[in-house]
Amino acid sequence: MKTAFILVGIFIITQVLGLYVGNAYSQGIKAGELAPVVENPEAVENSFFFFIYILIATAGILLIIKFWKNFLKAIEAFVVFFSSWFVFDFLFPVDIWIFSLGFFLAIILTSWKMLRPTILSQNTAAIFSGAGVGAMLGASLGILPSIVFMLLLSIYDFVSVFITKHMIYLAKALTERPTAFTVAASHKFKKPVYVGIKKTKKRFHIFQLGVGDIVLPLMFSVSVLSKFTILNSILTTIGSTIALIILIFYISKKPRPLPALPFVSLGALSGFLLSILISL
Repeated sequence: MKTAFILVGIFIITQVLGLYVGNAYSQGIKAGELAPVVENPEAVENSFFFFIYILIATAGILLIIKFWKNFLKAIEAFVVFFSSWFVFDFLFPVDIWIFSLGFFLAIILTSWKMLRPTILSQNTAAIFSGAGVGAMLGASLGILPSIVFMLLLSIYDFVSVFITKHMIYLAKALTERPTAFTVAASHKFKKPVYVGIKKTKKRFHIFQLGVGDIVLPLMFSVSVLSKFTILNSILTTIGSTIALIILIFYISKKPRPLPALPFVSLGALSGFLLSILISL
């Protein structure tokens, strides 16, 4: 039960934070003050562009893990710094000399995560970086491109876990130390099986959830918010949250690697469709 509270709490905090930042970013785009990630947010081909980018990035990370594992720390620091900087700038729009306050806060967060890699620093960095990436993508993609992108990645997640199984290898490599690419909570499974690894004098059972499984439903909720009302977005988020809760309890009873993205994506889509029916 404690594991579910922690992971669901992290999920909800990231969703709320990302929705706030994504809405502010969307308003800046509509006002012409900020530029979206892509030129035409409604173009479906953007979904395929981002999907190919994910495939290339995953292949690159697999190669790095195999031949140059320490470089993964540099990638992690890069992602945490720039995505959290994006979030902090919207939360604290204050300039200090030639830099923003968000710039210094991002440096502090990144330094804490890299110099003191604990589960607390891991989860904190994952919340801010996940909120930043999800907000940026959601404000830059229309609803249909977001749905297509979620569908493509859900299929890929299923294939990579059950068929090629390279995602299991990637997950194990990323959880050998607390990285901001996952969120974690200690959990004592009934069977002698653990998900994730914590290298200390004592071995703990760790429940891991990929940040991508948090970012994608957030992306969709932000894209919904940019076109519909806050109620539609909230119901979309509730749908993905309920799906995550069901998945966590299922894995707690029967520990095994499962692709989370198809579950949370289906939950998000269900919540969105329910919000449309309610608003009719």
